[in-house]
Amino acid sequence: MPIIILLCHPQKVKKWETHQWDELLQQAYSTGLVGRIYSILSNAELFAFVPDLLQWHFTSAHTVFLAHKHDVLSEIGYIEKALKPAGIHPVFLKGSAYILAGAKCSQGRLFADIDIFVSKKELPATEEILRWSGWAGKKMDKHDEKYYRDWMHEIPPMTNTRTGMTIDVHHNLVPVVSRMRLNSEKIFSNVMIDNKGVKTLSAEDKVLHSAAHLLLDGEFNHGFRDLHDVYLLIVEYTAKDPIFLSRLQQRSIDLGFELIFFYCLKLQCYFFALSVEDNLLVECEKRLKSVVISRQILKLFIKVLSPNITNHGSQSYKNALFLLFLRAHWLKMPTHILLPHLLYKSFVAPFNRRKFDTIDESKV
Repeated sequence: MPIIILLCHPQKVKKWETHQWDELLQQAYSTGLVGRIYSILSNAELFAFVPDLLQWHFTSAHTVFLAHKHDVLSEIGYIEKALKPAGIHPVFLKGSAYILAGAKCSQGRLFADIDIFVSKKELPATEEILRWSGWAGKKMDKHDEKYYRDWMHEIPPMTNTRTGMTIDVHHNLVPVVSRMRLNSEKIFSNVMIDNKGVKTLSAEDKVLHSAAHLLLDGEFNHGFRDLHDVYLLIVEYTAKDPIFLSRLQQRSIDLGFELIFFYCLKLQCYFFALSVEDNLLVECEKRLKSVVISRQILKLFIKVLSPNITNHGSQSYKNALFLLFLRAHWLKMPTHILLPHLLYKSFVAPFNRRKFDTIDESKV
């Protein structure tokens, strides 16, 4: 596939014909990687090989990214300024953390909201201060409030009423009722602090959190992009530390993320030919409860994460999406919470929305 060829071997574009660039552009838009591809081509001095009629797609995406990056850094400044007087220094996650760290995966990457991570004891003060400072939460019914506050790892999203940017405030990295539990104190004890005092996750935890978010969430709108994020992080950190993957494996064991680590490595090998020592993969498989089931789930991930958009309308693709959706919810909640939640979201919530829409229309 053109997009994988470009991401792994950008020099090969020198011999491309127009139809290959057209296919690349379709896959780039589908995966949300148009801006990143511009950066890759530009940094490798290959942008001149892009057909003239197609260049504006990439330059426009880069312009949007630069504006987005400016907005994100400004928003981070507002968040820091609001929380600093209370002695709260949040840990920035995912997209905002990549920008702060200057990571290669931040280049050309757009994201909808800023994620921060604070301790459970700091959560009430953080939410209250953000409200005082201009962030507001969307009105929710009692069920959705309970969903966030009692079961999830974050409070309901808040939006800056001045800038329109959304912030997600986390107190854990996985849902508190999840079958995959995580002691958040282990994360806080290992954060990185830059020379301005801004906090992000450690190198290992950045990779594992990004992989966990992708593989546990059940939604794959930007799945291939997120997978490539992880690849770039691994390559960047391994260049600095040749035994990074071994340390990453040990960290996954410490956090109970062994299964995440296994899927992460296998997917990186499949899509991007990541170089991984055989003994590391063998050791991963030894820790699996069921090698057979894990391999079947891996096949589902490969199906839904493929950037080959011609297969996205197939029944096998839809089946894989549905099975991974069910798996994600099964991991996210115990059965006694999950079943009532799904029934509510499937039947009660749509009825309530229709009822409120009818009431609003009658007021017009």
